Amino acid sequence: MDRMYGGRYQIEEKIGAGGMAIVYKAKDTLLNRTVAIKVLREQFASDDGFIRRFRREAQSAASLSHQNIVSIYDVGKDGQEDYIVMECVRGMTLKDMIRNQAPFSPEKAIHIAYQIGEALAHAHANHIIHRDIKPQNILITLDGKVKVTDFGIARAASASTLTHTGDIVGSVHYLSPEQAKGAQTNEQSDIYSLGIILYEMITGKLPYDGDTPITIALKHIQEEAEQPGKIVSGVSSELNTVIMKALAKSVDDRYKTANEFLGDLDKILTGQTIIWEKKLALESPDSLQTQVHKGLRDKIAAANKGDLEDTLHKPRKTKKVSAAIYALLVILVVSGISFAIWNYMYVPDVKVPDLKGLTLEQASVKLKKERLNLGQNVQFAFSDAVEADKIIAQNYEPNTMVKVGRTIDVTVSKGMQIIELPDVTTNNPEVENAVNTIRAAGFDGEIIFREMLHPTTPQGKVIGQNPAPKSKWPKNGRIELFVSKGIELTIAVMPDVTGMSAEEAKSILEAYKLIVTADTEGSLLFPPNAVITTQPGPGKPVKQGTEAKMIVSLGPGPPP
Repeated sequence: MDRMYGGRYQIEEKIGAGGMAIVYKAKDTLLNRTVAIKVLREQFASDDGFIRRFRREAQSAASLSHQNIVSIYDVGKDGQEDYIVMECVRGMTLKDMIRNQAPFSPEKAIHIAYQIGEALAHAHANHIIHRDIKPQNILITLDGKVKVTDFGIARAASASTLTHTGDIVGSVHYLSPEQAKGAQTNEQSDIYSLGIILYEMITGKLPYDGDTPITIALKHIQEEAEQPGKIVSGVSSELNTVIMKALAKSVDDRYKTANEFLGDLDKILTGQTIIWEKKLALESPDSLQTQVHKGLRDKIAAANKGDLEDTLHKPRKTKKVSAAIYALLVILVVSGISFAIWNYMYVPDVKVPDLKGLTLEQASVKLKKERLNLGQNVQFAFSDAVEADKIIAQNYEPNTMVKVGRTIDVTVSKGMQIIELPDVTTNNPEVENAVNTIRAAGFDGEIIFREMLHPTTPQGKVIGQNPAPKSKWPKNGRIELFVSKGIELTIAVMPDVTGMSAEEAKSILEAYKLIVTADTEGSLLFPPNAVITTQPGPGKPVKQGTEAKMIVSLGPGPPP
């Protein structure tokens, strides 16, 4: 712990350790600031190629300057140990936060993913690809700010051999399909890893898992992840689309840039619709279509060969037979065309079934029974009456007559619109102001007022609300406001405080919720500061909240 690197970085304590380096908290004695120093493990010191890449990429990453990227201050070598000096971030890793708090609310997950996306956008604009985006490399500060780290070490490691580790460098759970196949990586590989992180924050689980790294890597390449909305409730179709697009196997279907990913997150936050159309893969040379074409060519070649053999070995057919065959072919062609025209012009009509209240799967089955098709352009909308994932509208009303094969488009419910309830209790606002605040937040449901006595809050002021502030509540949900009625004043009997000290008497009278005043006069019967009498007198009725006067003795009091 007394080690000093580079003649200026005094080690103070060990922070953590990973597969490639050990991290210490250190004091930069030159600039008098706390830093984090990452020292590469000994087994990497013998890999000259790795060391060269590490230094080059760390120096390149040091050029990055962004609020969501951990700053790199220095790169050096002390004896046989290579190290990198960086900003010291106080907080926790995103992985620790996921273990303790996941699944996150969509708002919290988007807030974190957005900051990671901004860090990647800045790095990609500077032609730096991280290649090892995972929650362990994401730091969350004490005030909730995201910091992405290990840009330099990740890029150097991605080009290293597997000699030292015997396994895939980095966490296989977050590798893109192209990384798992050992193919060239680019900015879209980072976006895929970010999609895995967003998936994990939303669902609390990883989309791909297995007993061995190879098993997990194959799943990245071959299997489609289960949609987050099927694992946890409350995931909008738009957020579902963003996650699945980020996790697309093909880079053609995936987000092209981090800015494009951020643009769709903005659409979610502003309530816009997101449409994702997957690109169809081109047919390979060995595709079914190509095989069919090849088969036809082979058959034609064989037929031509047979015709040639017939020509060489058999006598010619008469012109009469040829004319008959030609006439038969003409009849068959004309008949086929006529039949096709008939089928096209005389398509039977069917009734459109009622799809409202059904899921998309149920609607598809019901339409197929009527020889109709469910449209792929599904719209989504909030609904107070129909639960989420059920159909609320269709472009052809039930019992409408349409042609067989017609496509029916539908609108699916997103459920009740849920928004955050504002705090209308702070500083006890007037009822009208509280109601205006609630309406301005977007709530349009019934607001109920419940009056109750309160010892300190004036009448007409709001003292409580149900649900509590910051609660997620349906847009049309009923809200209760608790309103102060003030203090209930009643008729009481004036207590007898004669002979008591003025201070003691005042305390008793105030406990009866009376407004106490005092006057003085000389007395030979009562000592100084003693109460001679009160107005109203003892035993008289008095209304709480009204004035009660004490007559206090000035003395000299009774003789000795």
